[in-house]
Parts: sequence; C-alpha cells; structure tokens
Amino acid sequence: MHRIILIIILFFCSSSSWSSKFSLDKFDIEINSNFLGEEIVLFGHKDEGRDLIIIFEGIEKPGKLFTKTKKGLLWINEKQELDRIPSFFGIFSTPKYSLNEIFLIPSVTSKHVLISDISERLYQIRTALKIKGLYFEDELQSIEGSLFIKKFKIPDNISAGDIKVSLYEIQNNEVIGLNQKKLNIQKKGLTSRFEIMLEEQSMLYTIILVVFSIVFSLLSNWLFRRR
Repeated sequence: MHRIILIIILFFCSSSSWSSKFSLDKFDIEINSNFLGEEIVLFGHKDEGRDLIIIFEGIEKPGKLFTKTKKGLLWINEKQELDRIPSFFGIFSTPKYSLNEIFLIPSVTSKHVLISDISERLYQIRTALKIKGLYFEDELQSIEGSLFIKKFKIPDNISAGDIKVSLYEIQNNEVIGLNQKKLNIQKKGLTSRFEIMLEEQSMLYTIILVVFSIVFSLLSNWLFRRR
C-alpha cells in the first residue's frame, strides 16, 4: 500500500501540465506456473470539464466462438472461426459511460475492433470474454477533486503479450485528447517454453507426446512383469 501511495505522489509531482494524465502502479507482469492473477492500480487526474474513457485492449489472436442454435426440436452447437479477438478488454470511464453511449463516439469505437459496431456477433464475443473474466466495464473512482483511481485484477488465464492502454479525453461526444501506454504480460519458465513449442512447432510437440506415451507404456509393462 505504501508503495502505491509513493508512486502516486511521484507521478503527480512529475506532471508538468494540467491535461489529463494517467499511470499504473506496474507496467510489467510475469506469468509462471504459480500465477494466480495480479492486481493493477490505475490512477491519474483529469482536466476540468472533460470526461475520460480508458480502454485496456490485449493483443488480437484467432479464436473460436461456440453458440447454441435451435433447429426444429434440437439445440445444436455451432462453431465460428474468428481471427481478431483481443486477449483482454476493459473499459473504465468517469463519469460512467455505458457501452451504448460509447457507441455514439465513433472516434473511439473505430479504433477497437471489439466495440466497432453493435452487431450480435461482437456482443456474443464480449459475453464469452466476460464469462472468462477477460472483459469488463467499470467506473473510475474519484478521490480528490480531479483525481481518480481504480483497482482491478488481471486474471490468471490472461495470454502473454502487450495490453494497449488508451486514455480518451471526451468533450461533447468528441475526442479532444489521447494518451497511450502499454502493460506488458510476459510468460516465464517451463510453461512458456511448452506454449511456444505448441504454437510454433505443433507437429513436433505432438510427436514428443506420442513418443513419451509409448515409452511410458513400455516402462509400465516392464515393471509389471518384473513383479
């Protein structure tokens, strides 16, 4: 807690202008086999008369969306192959903006594929990410005049890669200022090496698993016979 207070004090002491600014208490997160999620503190100040929308957007990756469709008397699972799904998406605002209100600001929505339109398809993707704890909308907490703060958690199922953080200053539904930073999520250790092998050399990874399975089976049979 003392560390967070010190970071906030240093941040405001170093701010030389009154335009809206923000920062995080950390910009690097390492994921290993014991990773259980990480709390992030977002804080800053906003210029008087301006609203703020801050968007956290993870790297875009291919993915699958499963939906249930009723055909006759049966419910059938349908799969859609998707090529642009952000690994994480969070929206913070002050005062609180609903997603419908953000849709009225195309200079914001056009920069983020997950909120680029009001289609049912994107709604389903947002819902699926929300179930996994990878999508949320929340309000920034005002603490003293123009200052704000918000604590939130990066979940343990987050993918490695940069999360782009964009602060939009809004006035009369127009963007009049933009400030961007990056939060780096990096995987370390044996888990990272296995995932890289799985993504880049999936055939080799499969062969290794098959060979390991055969060797384990032969070893088990040999030990059983010796008994």
